[in-house]
Amino acid sequence: MRVLPGILGVGSLLLAGCQSPVDPPAPPELAPAEVSSDTATDDEPAAAEGFVPVAPGQFCAQFDPSALEWFDWGASEAREELTDNGTSVQLTGAALPPASADRYNTIAEVCPGFFLATTFEGETALISIDEDRFATTATLQPAGSLDNPSDPGVNGGGPIWGFRDSLAVGDDVFFSDGVLDVDAKCVSVAVHRVSLDTVLTSSSAPSEIVYRSEPCVSYTDDYRANAPIRTHLGAALTYRASVDELYLTIGDFHLGSSTIGQAEAAGIDNVERDYELLRDPEAAISAVVAIANPAGEPESRIFAKGLRNSLGITVVRSDRLWLTDHGPQGGDELNLIEEGLDYGWPLTSEGQPYDRSNYPGALPAPWLDIYQAEVEGTEGPFRSWSPAIAPTAIVQYPENGSGIASWDGGLVISSLRGQALFHLFLEGDGAVVEDRLDLGERIRDMVVTSDGQLVLITDSSLLLVVSP
Repeated sequence: MRVLPGILGVGSLLLAGCQSPVDPPAPPELAPAEVSSDTATDDEPAAAEGFVPVAPGQFCAQFDPSALEWFDWGASEAREELTDNGTSVQLTGAALPPASADRYNTIAEVCPGFFLATTFEGETALISIDEDRFATTATLQPAGSLDNPSDPGVNGGGPIWGFRDSLAVGDDVFFSDGVLDVDAKCVSVAVHRVSLDTVLTSSSAPSEIVYRSEPCVSYTDDYRANAPIRTHLGAALTYRASVDELYLTIGDFHLGSSTIGQAEAAGIDNVERDYELLRDPEAAISAVVAIANPAGEPESRIFAKGLRNSLGITVVRSDRLWLTDHGPQGGDELNLIEEGLDYGWPLTSEGQPYDRSNYPGALPAPWLDIYQAEVEGTEGPFRSWSPAIAPTAIVQYPENGSGIASWDGGLVISSLRGQALFHLFLEGDGAVVEDRLDLGERIRDMVVTSDGQLVLITDSSLLLVVSP
């Protein structure tokens, strides 16, 4: 818990050309999670009593790959690489299958040994790494526009909107979608459900939207021109089989301004409005959302709050939920997520505000000085990185003796800015041992196989495989 007397209820401070500072909204009143004595983070590799592994569905048992038209993939010869701690791994790679979109955003293992790569526009390709081949599969339809409108209050485009993450659960594949609704002039995040049979056996795959975030955040307010909605959509997916729940991260949509100077330009009162929306316990923004019964009649609820831009989330063998989050100019986070908890954004971060050095004195509002602020009712990160690594996907490495031995049971995090994989092993006393494998590529998404292969896609349209 973070506590800082004085960050709430600070008196007025008048600045030339600025409005009086305002107090931040109180942290959302979420019900505290019940934490038992066996939820310490020092026993992470052990499986919890309630943990249920996600098993392939019936389709995979009868899937006939010969019904597809396959093309040679052309993977490179494996070469040896060393991690920072001296662990030897094998690295292979090749260009991802040709597509009209300029970036693949996500990859998922949909049947054992078969990986579905999806562009932000919805083009999919099935890749068989062991057989060095791929097949072109169905095209999905995003729920919104992929191009920016002329409105000044939104600025993203390209790979920002459209499909962002994917996850196979049984006989279904779920896709998250950054939705730019040009008719309603707002932004949201949706989750599509489509049968695996349809994706792999049809040229086009109509999907069902099983979740759409509320509110759909408007980009028409005049002040948005100085602090437009862009990126920071989150949209990572994971599934907890023990309770039949799908989890979706939703970012802050770049609300609340990215710099102190931008907050002044947008108007402090307007930034306060954004903060109120971000901190609203009922608003599906800056949050983790739980979607119960996703393959049936889904029901959703806010699971946790206080996140900035979470691109990775996973359920580990202890049946607990780990999440990566981006901080501002440092302060990237690894968080152990519990229902009902608040993780502090935008009131606090271990990262520096982008332009704090330009404001050596008093700020237009005291809560803009968030660096390492302690705010009552919020949870600090389990691990943070400064300088930033821009973490993306997170997985737990398997413990079967056939993988990278020194990584067994640990967490593996991919990164954009870091252009590397980060391995974290939690020792018995709670200490973190970190290893790093530099790859020289911005890693967009990652999955791990049961035998310890890490399958990655990069922003330069490469598919990389890291294996023992």
